Formats: sequence, structure tokens, C-alpha cells
Amino acid sequence: MAPPELDLPLAETPASRFLAWLAGGLTYLAVLAAAAAAFAHGTLLRLAERPVLVTVALPAVEDPAEAERQLAAVRALVESFPGVAWTAPVAAEEVGRLLGPRVDRNEDAQPRQALPRLLDIRFLPGAEPDLGELLRRVRSLVPTALAEETSPELSTLEELARRVRWLGAAAAVGVFLLMLVAVSAITRTSLDLHEETVGLLRLLGAPDRYVARQFERFAAFAALSGGSTGFVLALSTLFALLYLAPRFGFHLLPVEPRPLDWVLIAAVPPAAALVVTLTARIAAAIGLRRLH
Repeated sequence: MAPPELDLPLAETPASRFLAWLAGGLTYLAVLAAAAAAFAHGTLLRLAERPVLVTVALPAVEDPAEAERQLAAVRALVESFPGVAWTAPVAAEEVGRLLGPRVDRNEDAQPRQALPRLLDIRFLPGAEPDLGELLRRVRSLVPTALAEETSPELSTLEELARRVRWLGAAAAVGVFLLMLVAVSAITRTSLDLHEETVGLLRLLGAPDRYVARQFERFAAFAALSGGSTGFVLALSTLFALLYLAPRFGFHLLPVEPRPLDWVLIAAVPPAAALVVTLTARIAAAIGLRRLH
């Protein structure tokens, strides 16, 4: 990308030359921070869509026929509950194994007494069942029934994803604020170094908005050239972490990033370039008023 032709020799100023490196480095950090926030948010959304598993426990009934009738009635009732995907009775052998030593067994290792009946219920992904209402309906048939969610425990992963999301978002905002402060300082320094040239342009009739546009155009060039390099390096880092690291046994994400995550990441460099350009224009305009 060729630098713009300017009346001010901004490219010769050490502070201005540093602007492209600054834009590239901060864009790199902003992309990584935004990626962490976007991937964590996507992970939370995927985890929220996981199916809820519930187990209904019915008390033991000595009469096998009555036990089967009761279980069938409860199963039919549960399957009409909103959001239920399927139900499956737990085998008596599995119930006996779960109860373990609490079951009195005969010499053939068979239970001497009737066992409670368990009914596994799986809800559709994303459904948030009202377990209180479900239990109320079941107890209309079996007053002593119990119901408990048995979904895999994911609270630790969810909490980690929430923290990464907020930390990533805060880091991205911090990088943009640092970019704003740094560009303002560089622009003021360059303006002071070129004070004589600015005065000459004024004598030739150049308005302050024309001079400010010189800084704006140079900042836009520096932001686009440096930011594009930082963006490419950031993408390379992300692909290495997400797609190369698993080959060596390091799985950093429990789910695949969404297409929307990549769209948000791709929006960071243009946003950074816009911040750099506007900051340089405003800082130059304020500085020119100071030089009057």
C-alpha cells in the first residue's frame, strides 16, 4: 500500500513512523481479546442449548402388574409435558446396582423386595423445563414421586466461559482506549515537530481543516497498513491455537466457533482503523487551535 502524498512530511517523523507499528500491535491484541470474548460467548450459548435430563423416581409397589400400570401412566403423562424429547424406564438391574448394599438380596443375588422405578426424561435442546410443574403433574398420579435434574455438571465450564467473556471484552475496550490515548499523543508530538511547516501552510492560505486532514490521511494509512499486518498475525495465532493445538492434545474450546464469531473478529481491524483516523483528526484539530 503506497503512502498518501501529503504536504506535511509526517512519514519522516519518528513518532509518526511508530504509528503503524503501534496500530499493528494494538490491533493484534484487540483481535485476540475480541476472539476470546466471542468464543466464550458462543460457548455459553451452545451450553445453554444442551438437553436437560431429568429422572423421576416412583416408590416401590409389591404388585408387578400395578407397578407396570403406574409406570405406564406416569410415562404417558410425562411425554405430554412441553419440551420432552423422549422418556425411557431404567432397567431393574440398573436400579439394583444404583441402590447397591441397601437392597436385601437372596442367595441368587436377586432383590427380595420390590424396587423403586426410575424414569429418565430428556428434553429438547434449549428447553428450560419447569421441574416444579412436572413434579406436580406426576404427583397427581403418584403422590410420593420424586423428580431431580440429572444433567451432566457443567457449572465450572460455564463459570470459566463467563469470566473469559468479560475479561476478553474488557481487554478489547482497554486496547481501544490505549489506542486512543497513544494516537492522540503521537499526533500532538508530530504537530509540534512540524509547527513551522504548519505555519507556512497557513500563510499560504490553507485552512486548519486542510492541515488536520493531513494527519487524518496519514493516520488512516498507518492504521490500515499496520492493522492489516496485526490482523493477519492474530488470525495465524488463532488458527494455531484452535486447529493445530488439538493435534498435540490441547483442546482449548469445547465447541467449534460460530461463523458469527469470525464476523465479529473481522470487524475489529476496521473499527481500530476508524478509531485511529478519527482520533488523529480530532487531536490535530485541537492542537491547531492551540497553535494559534
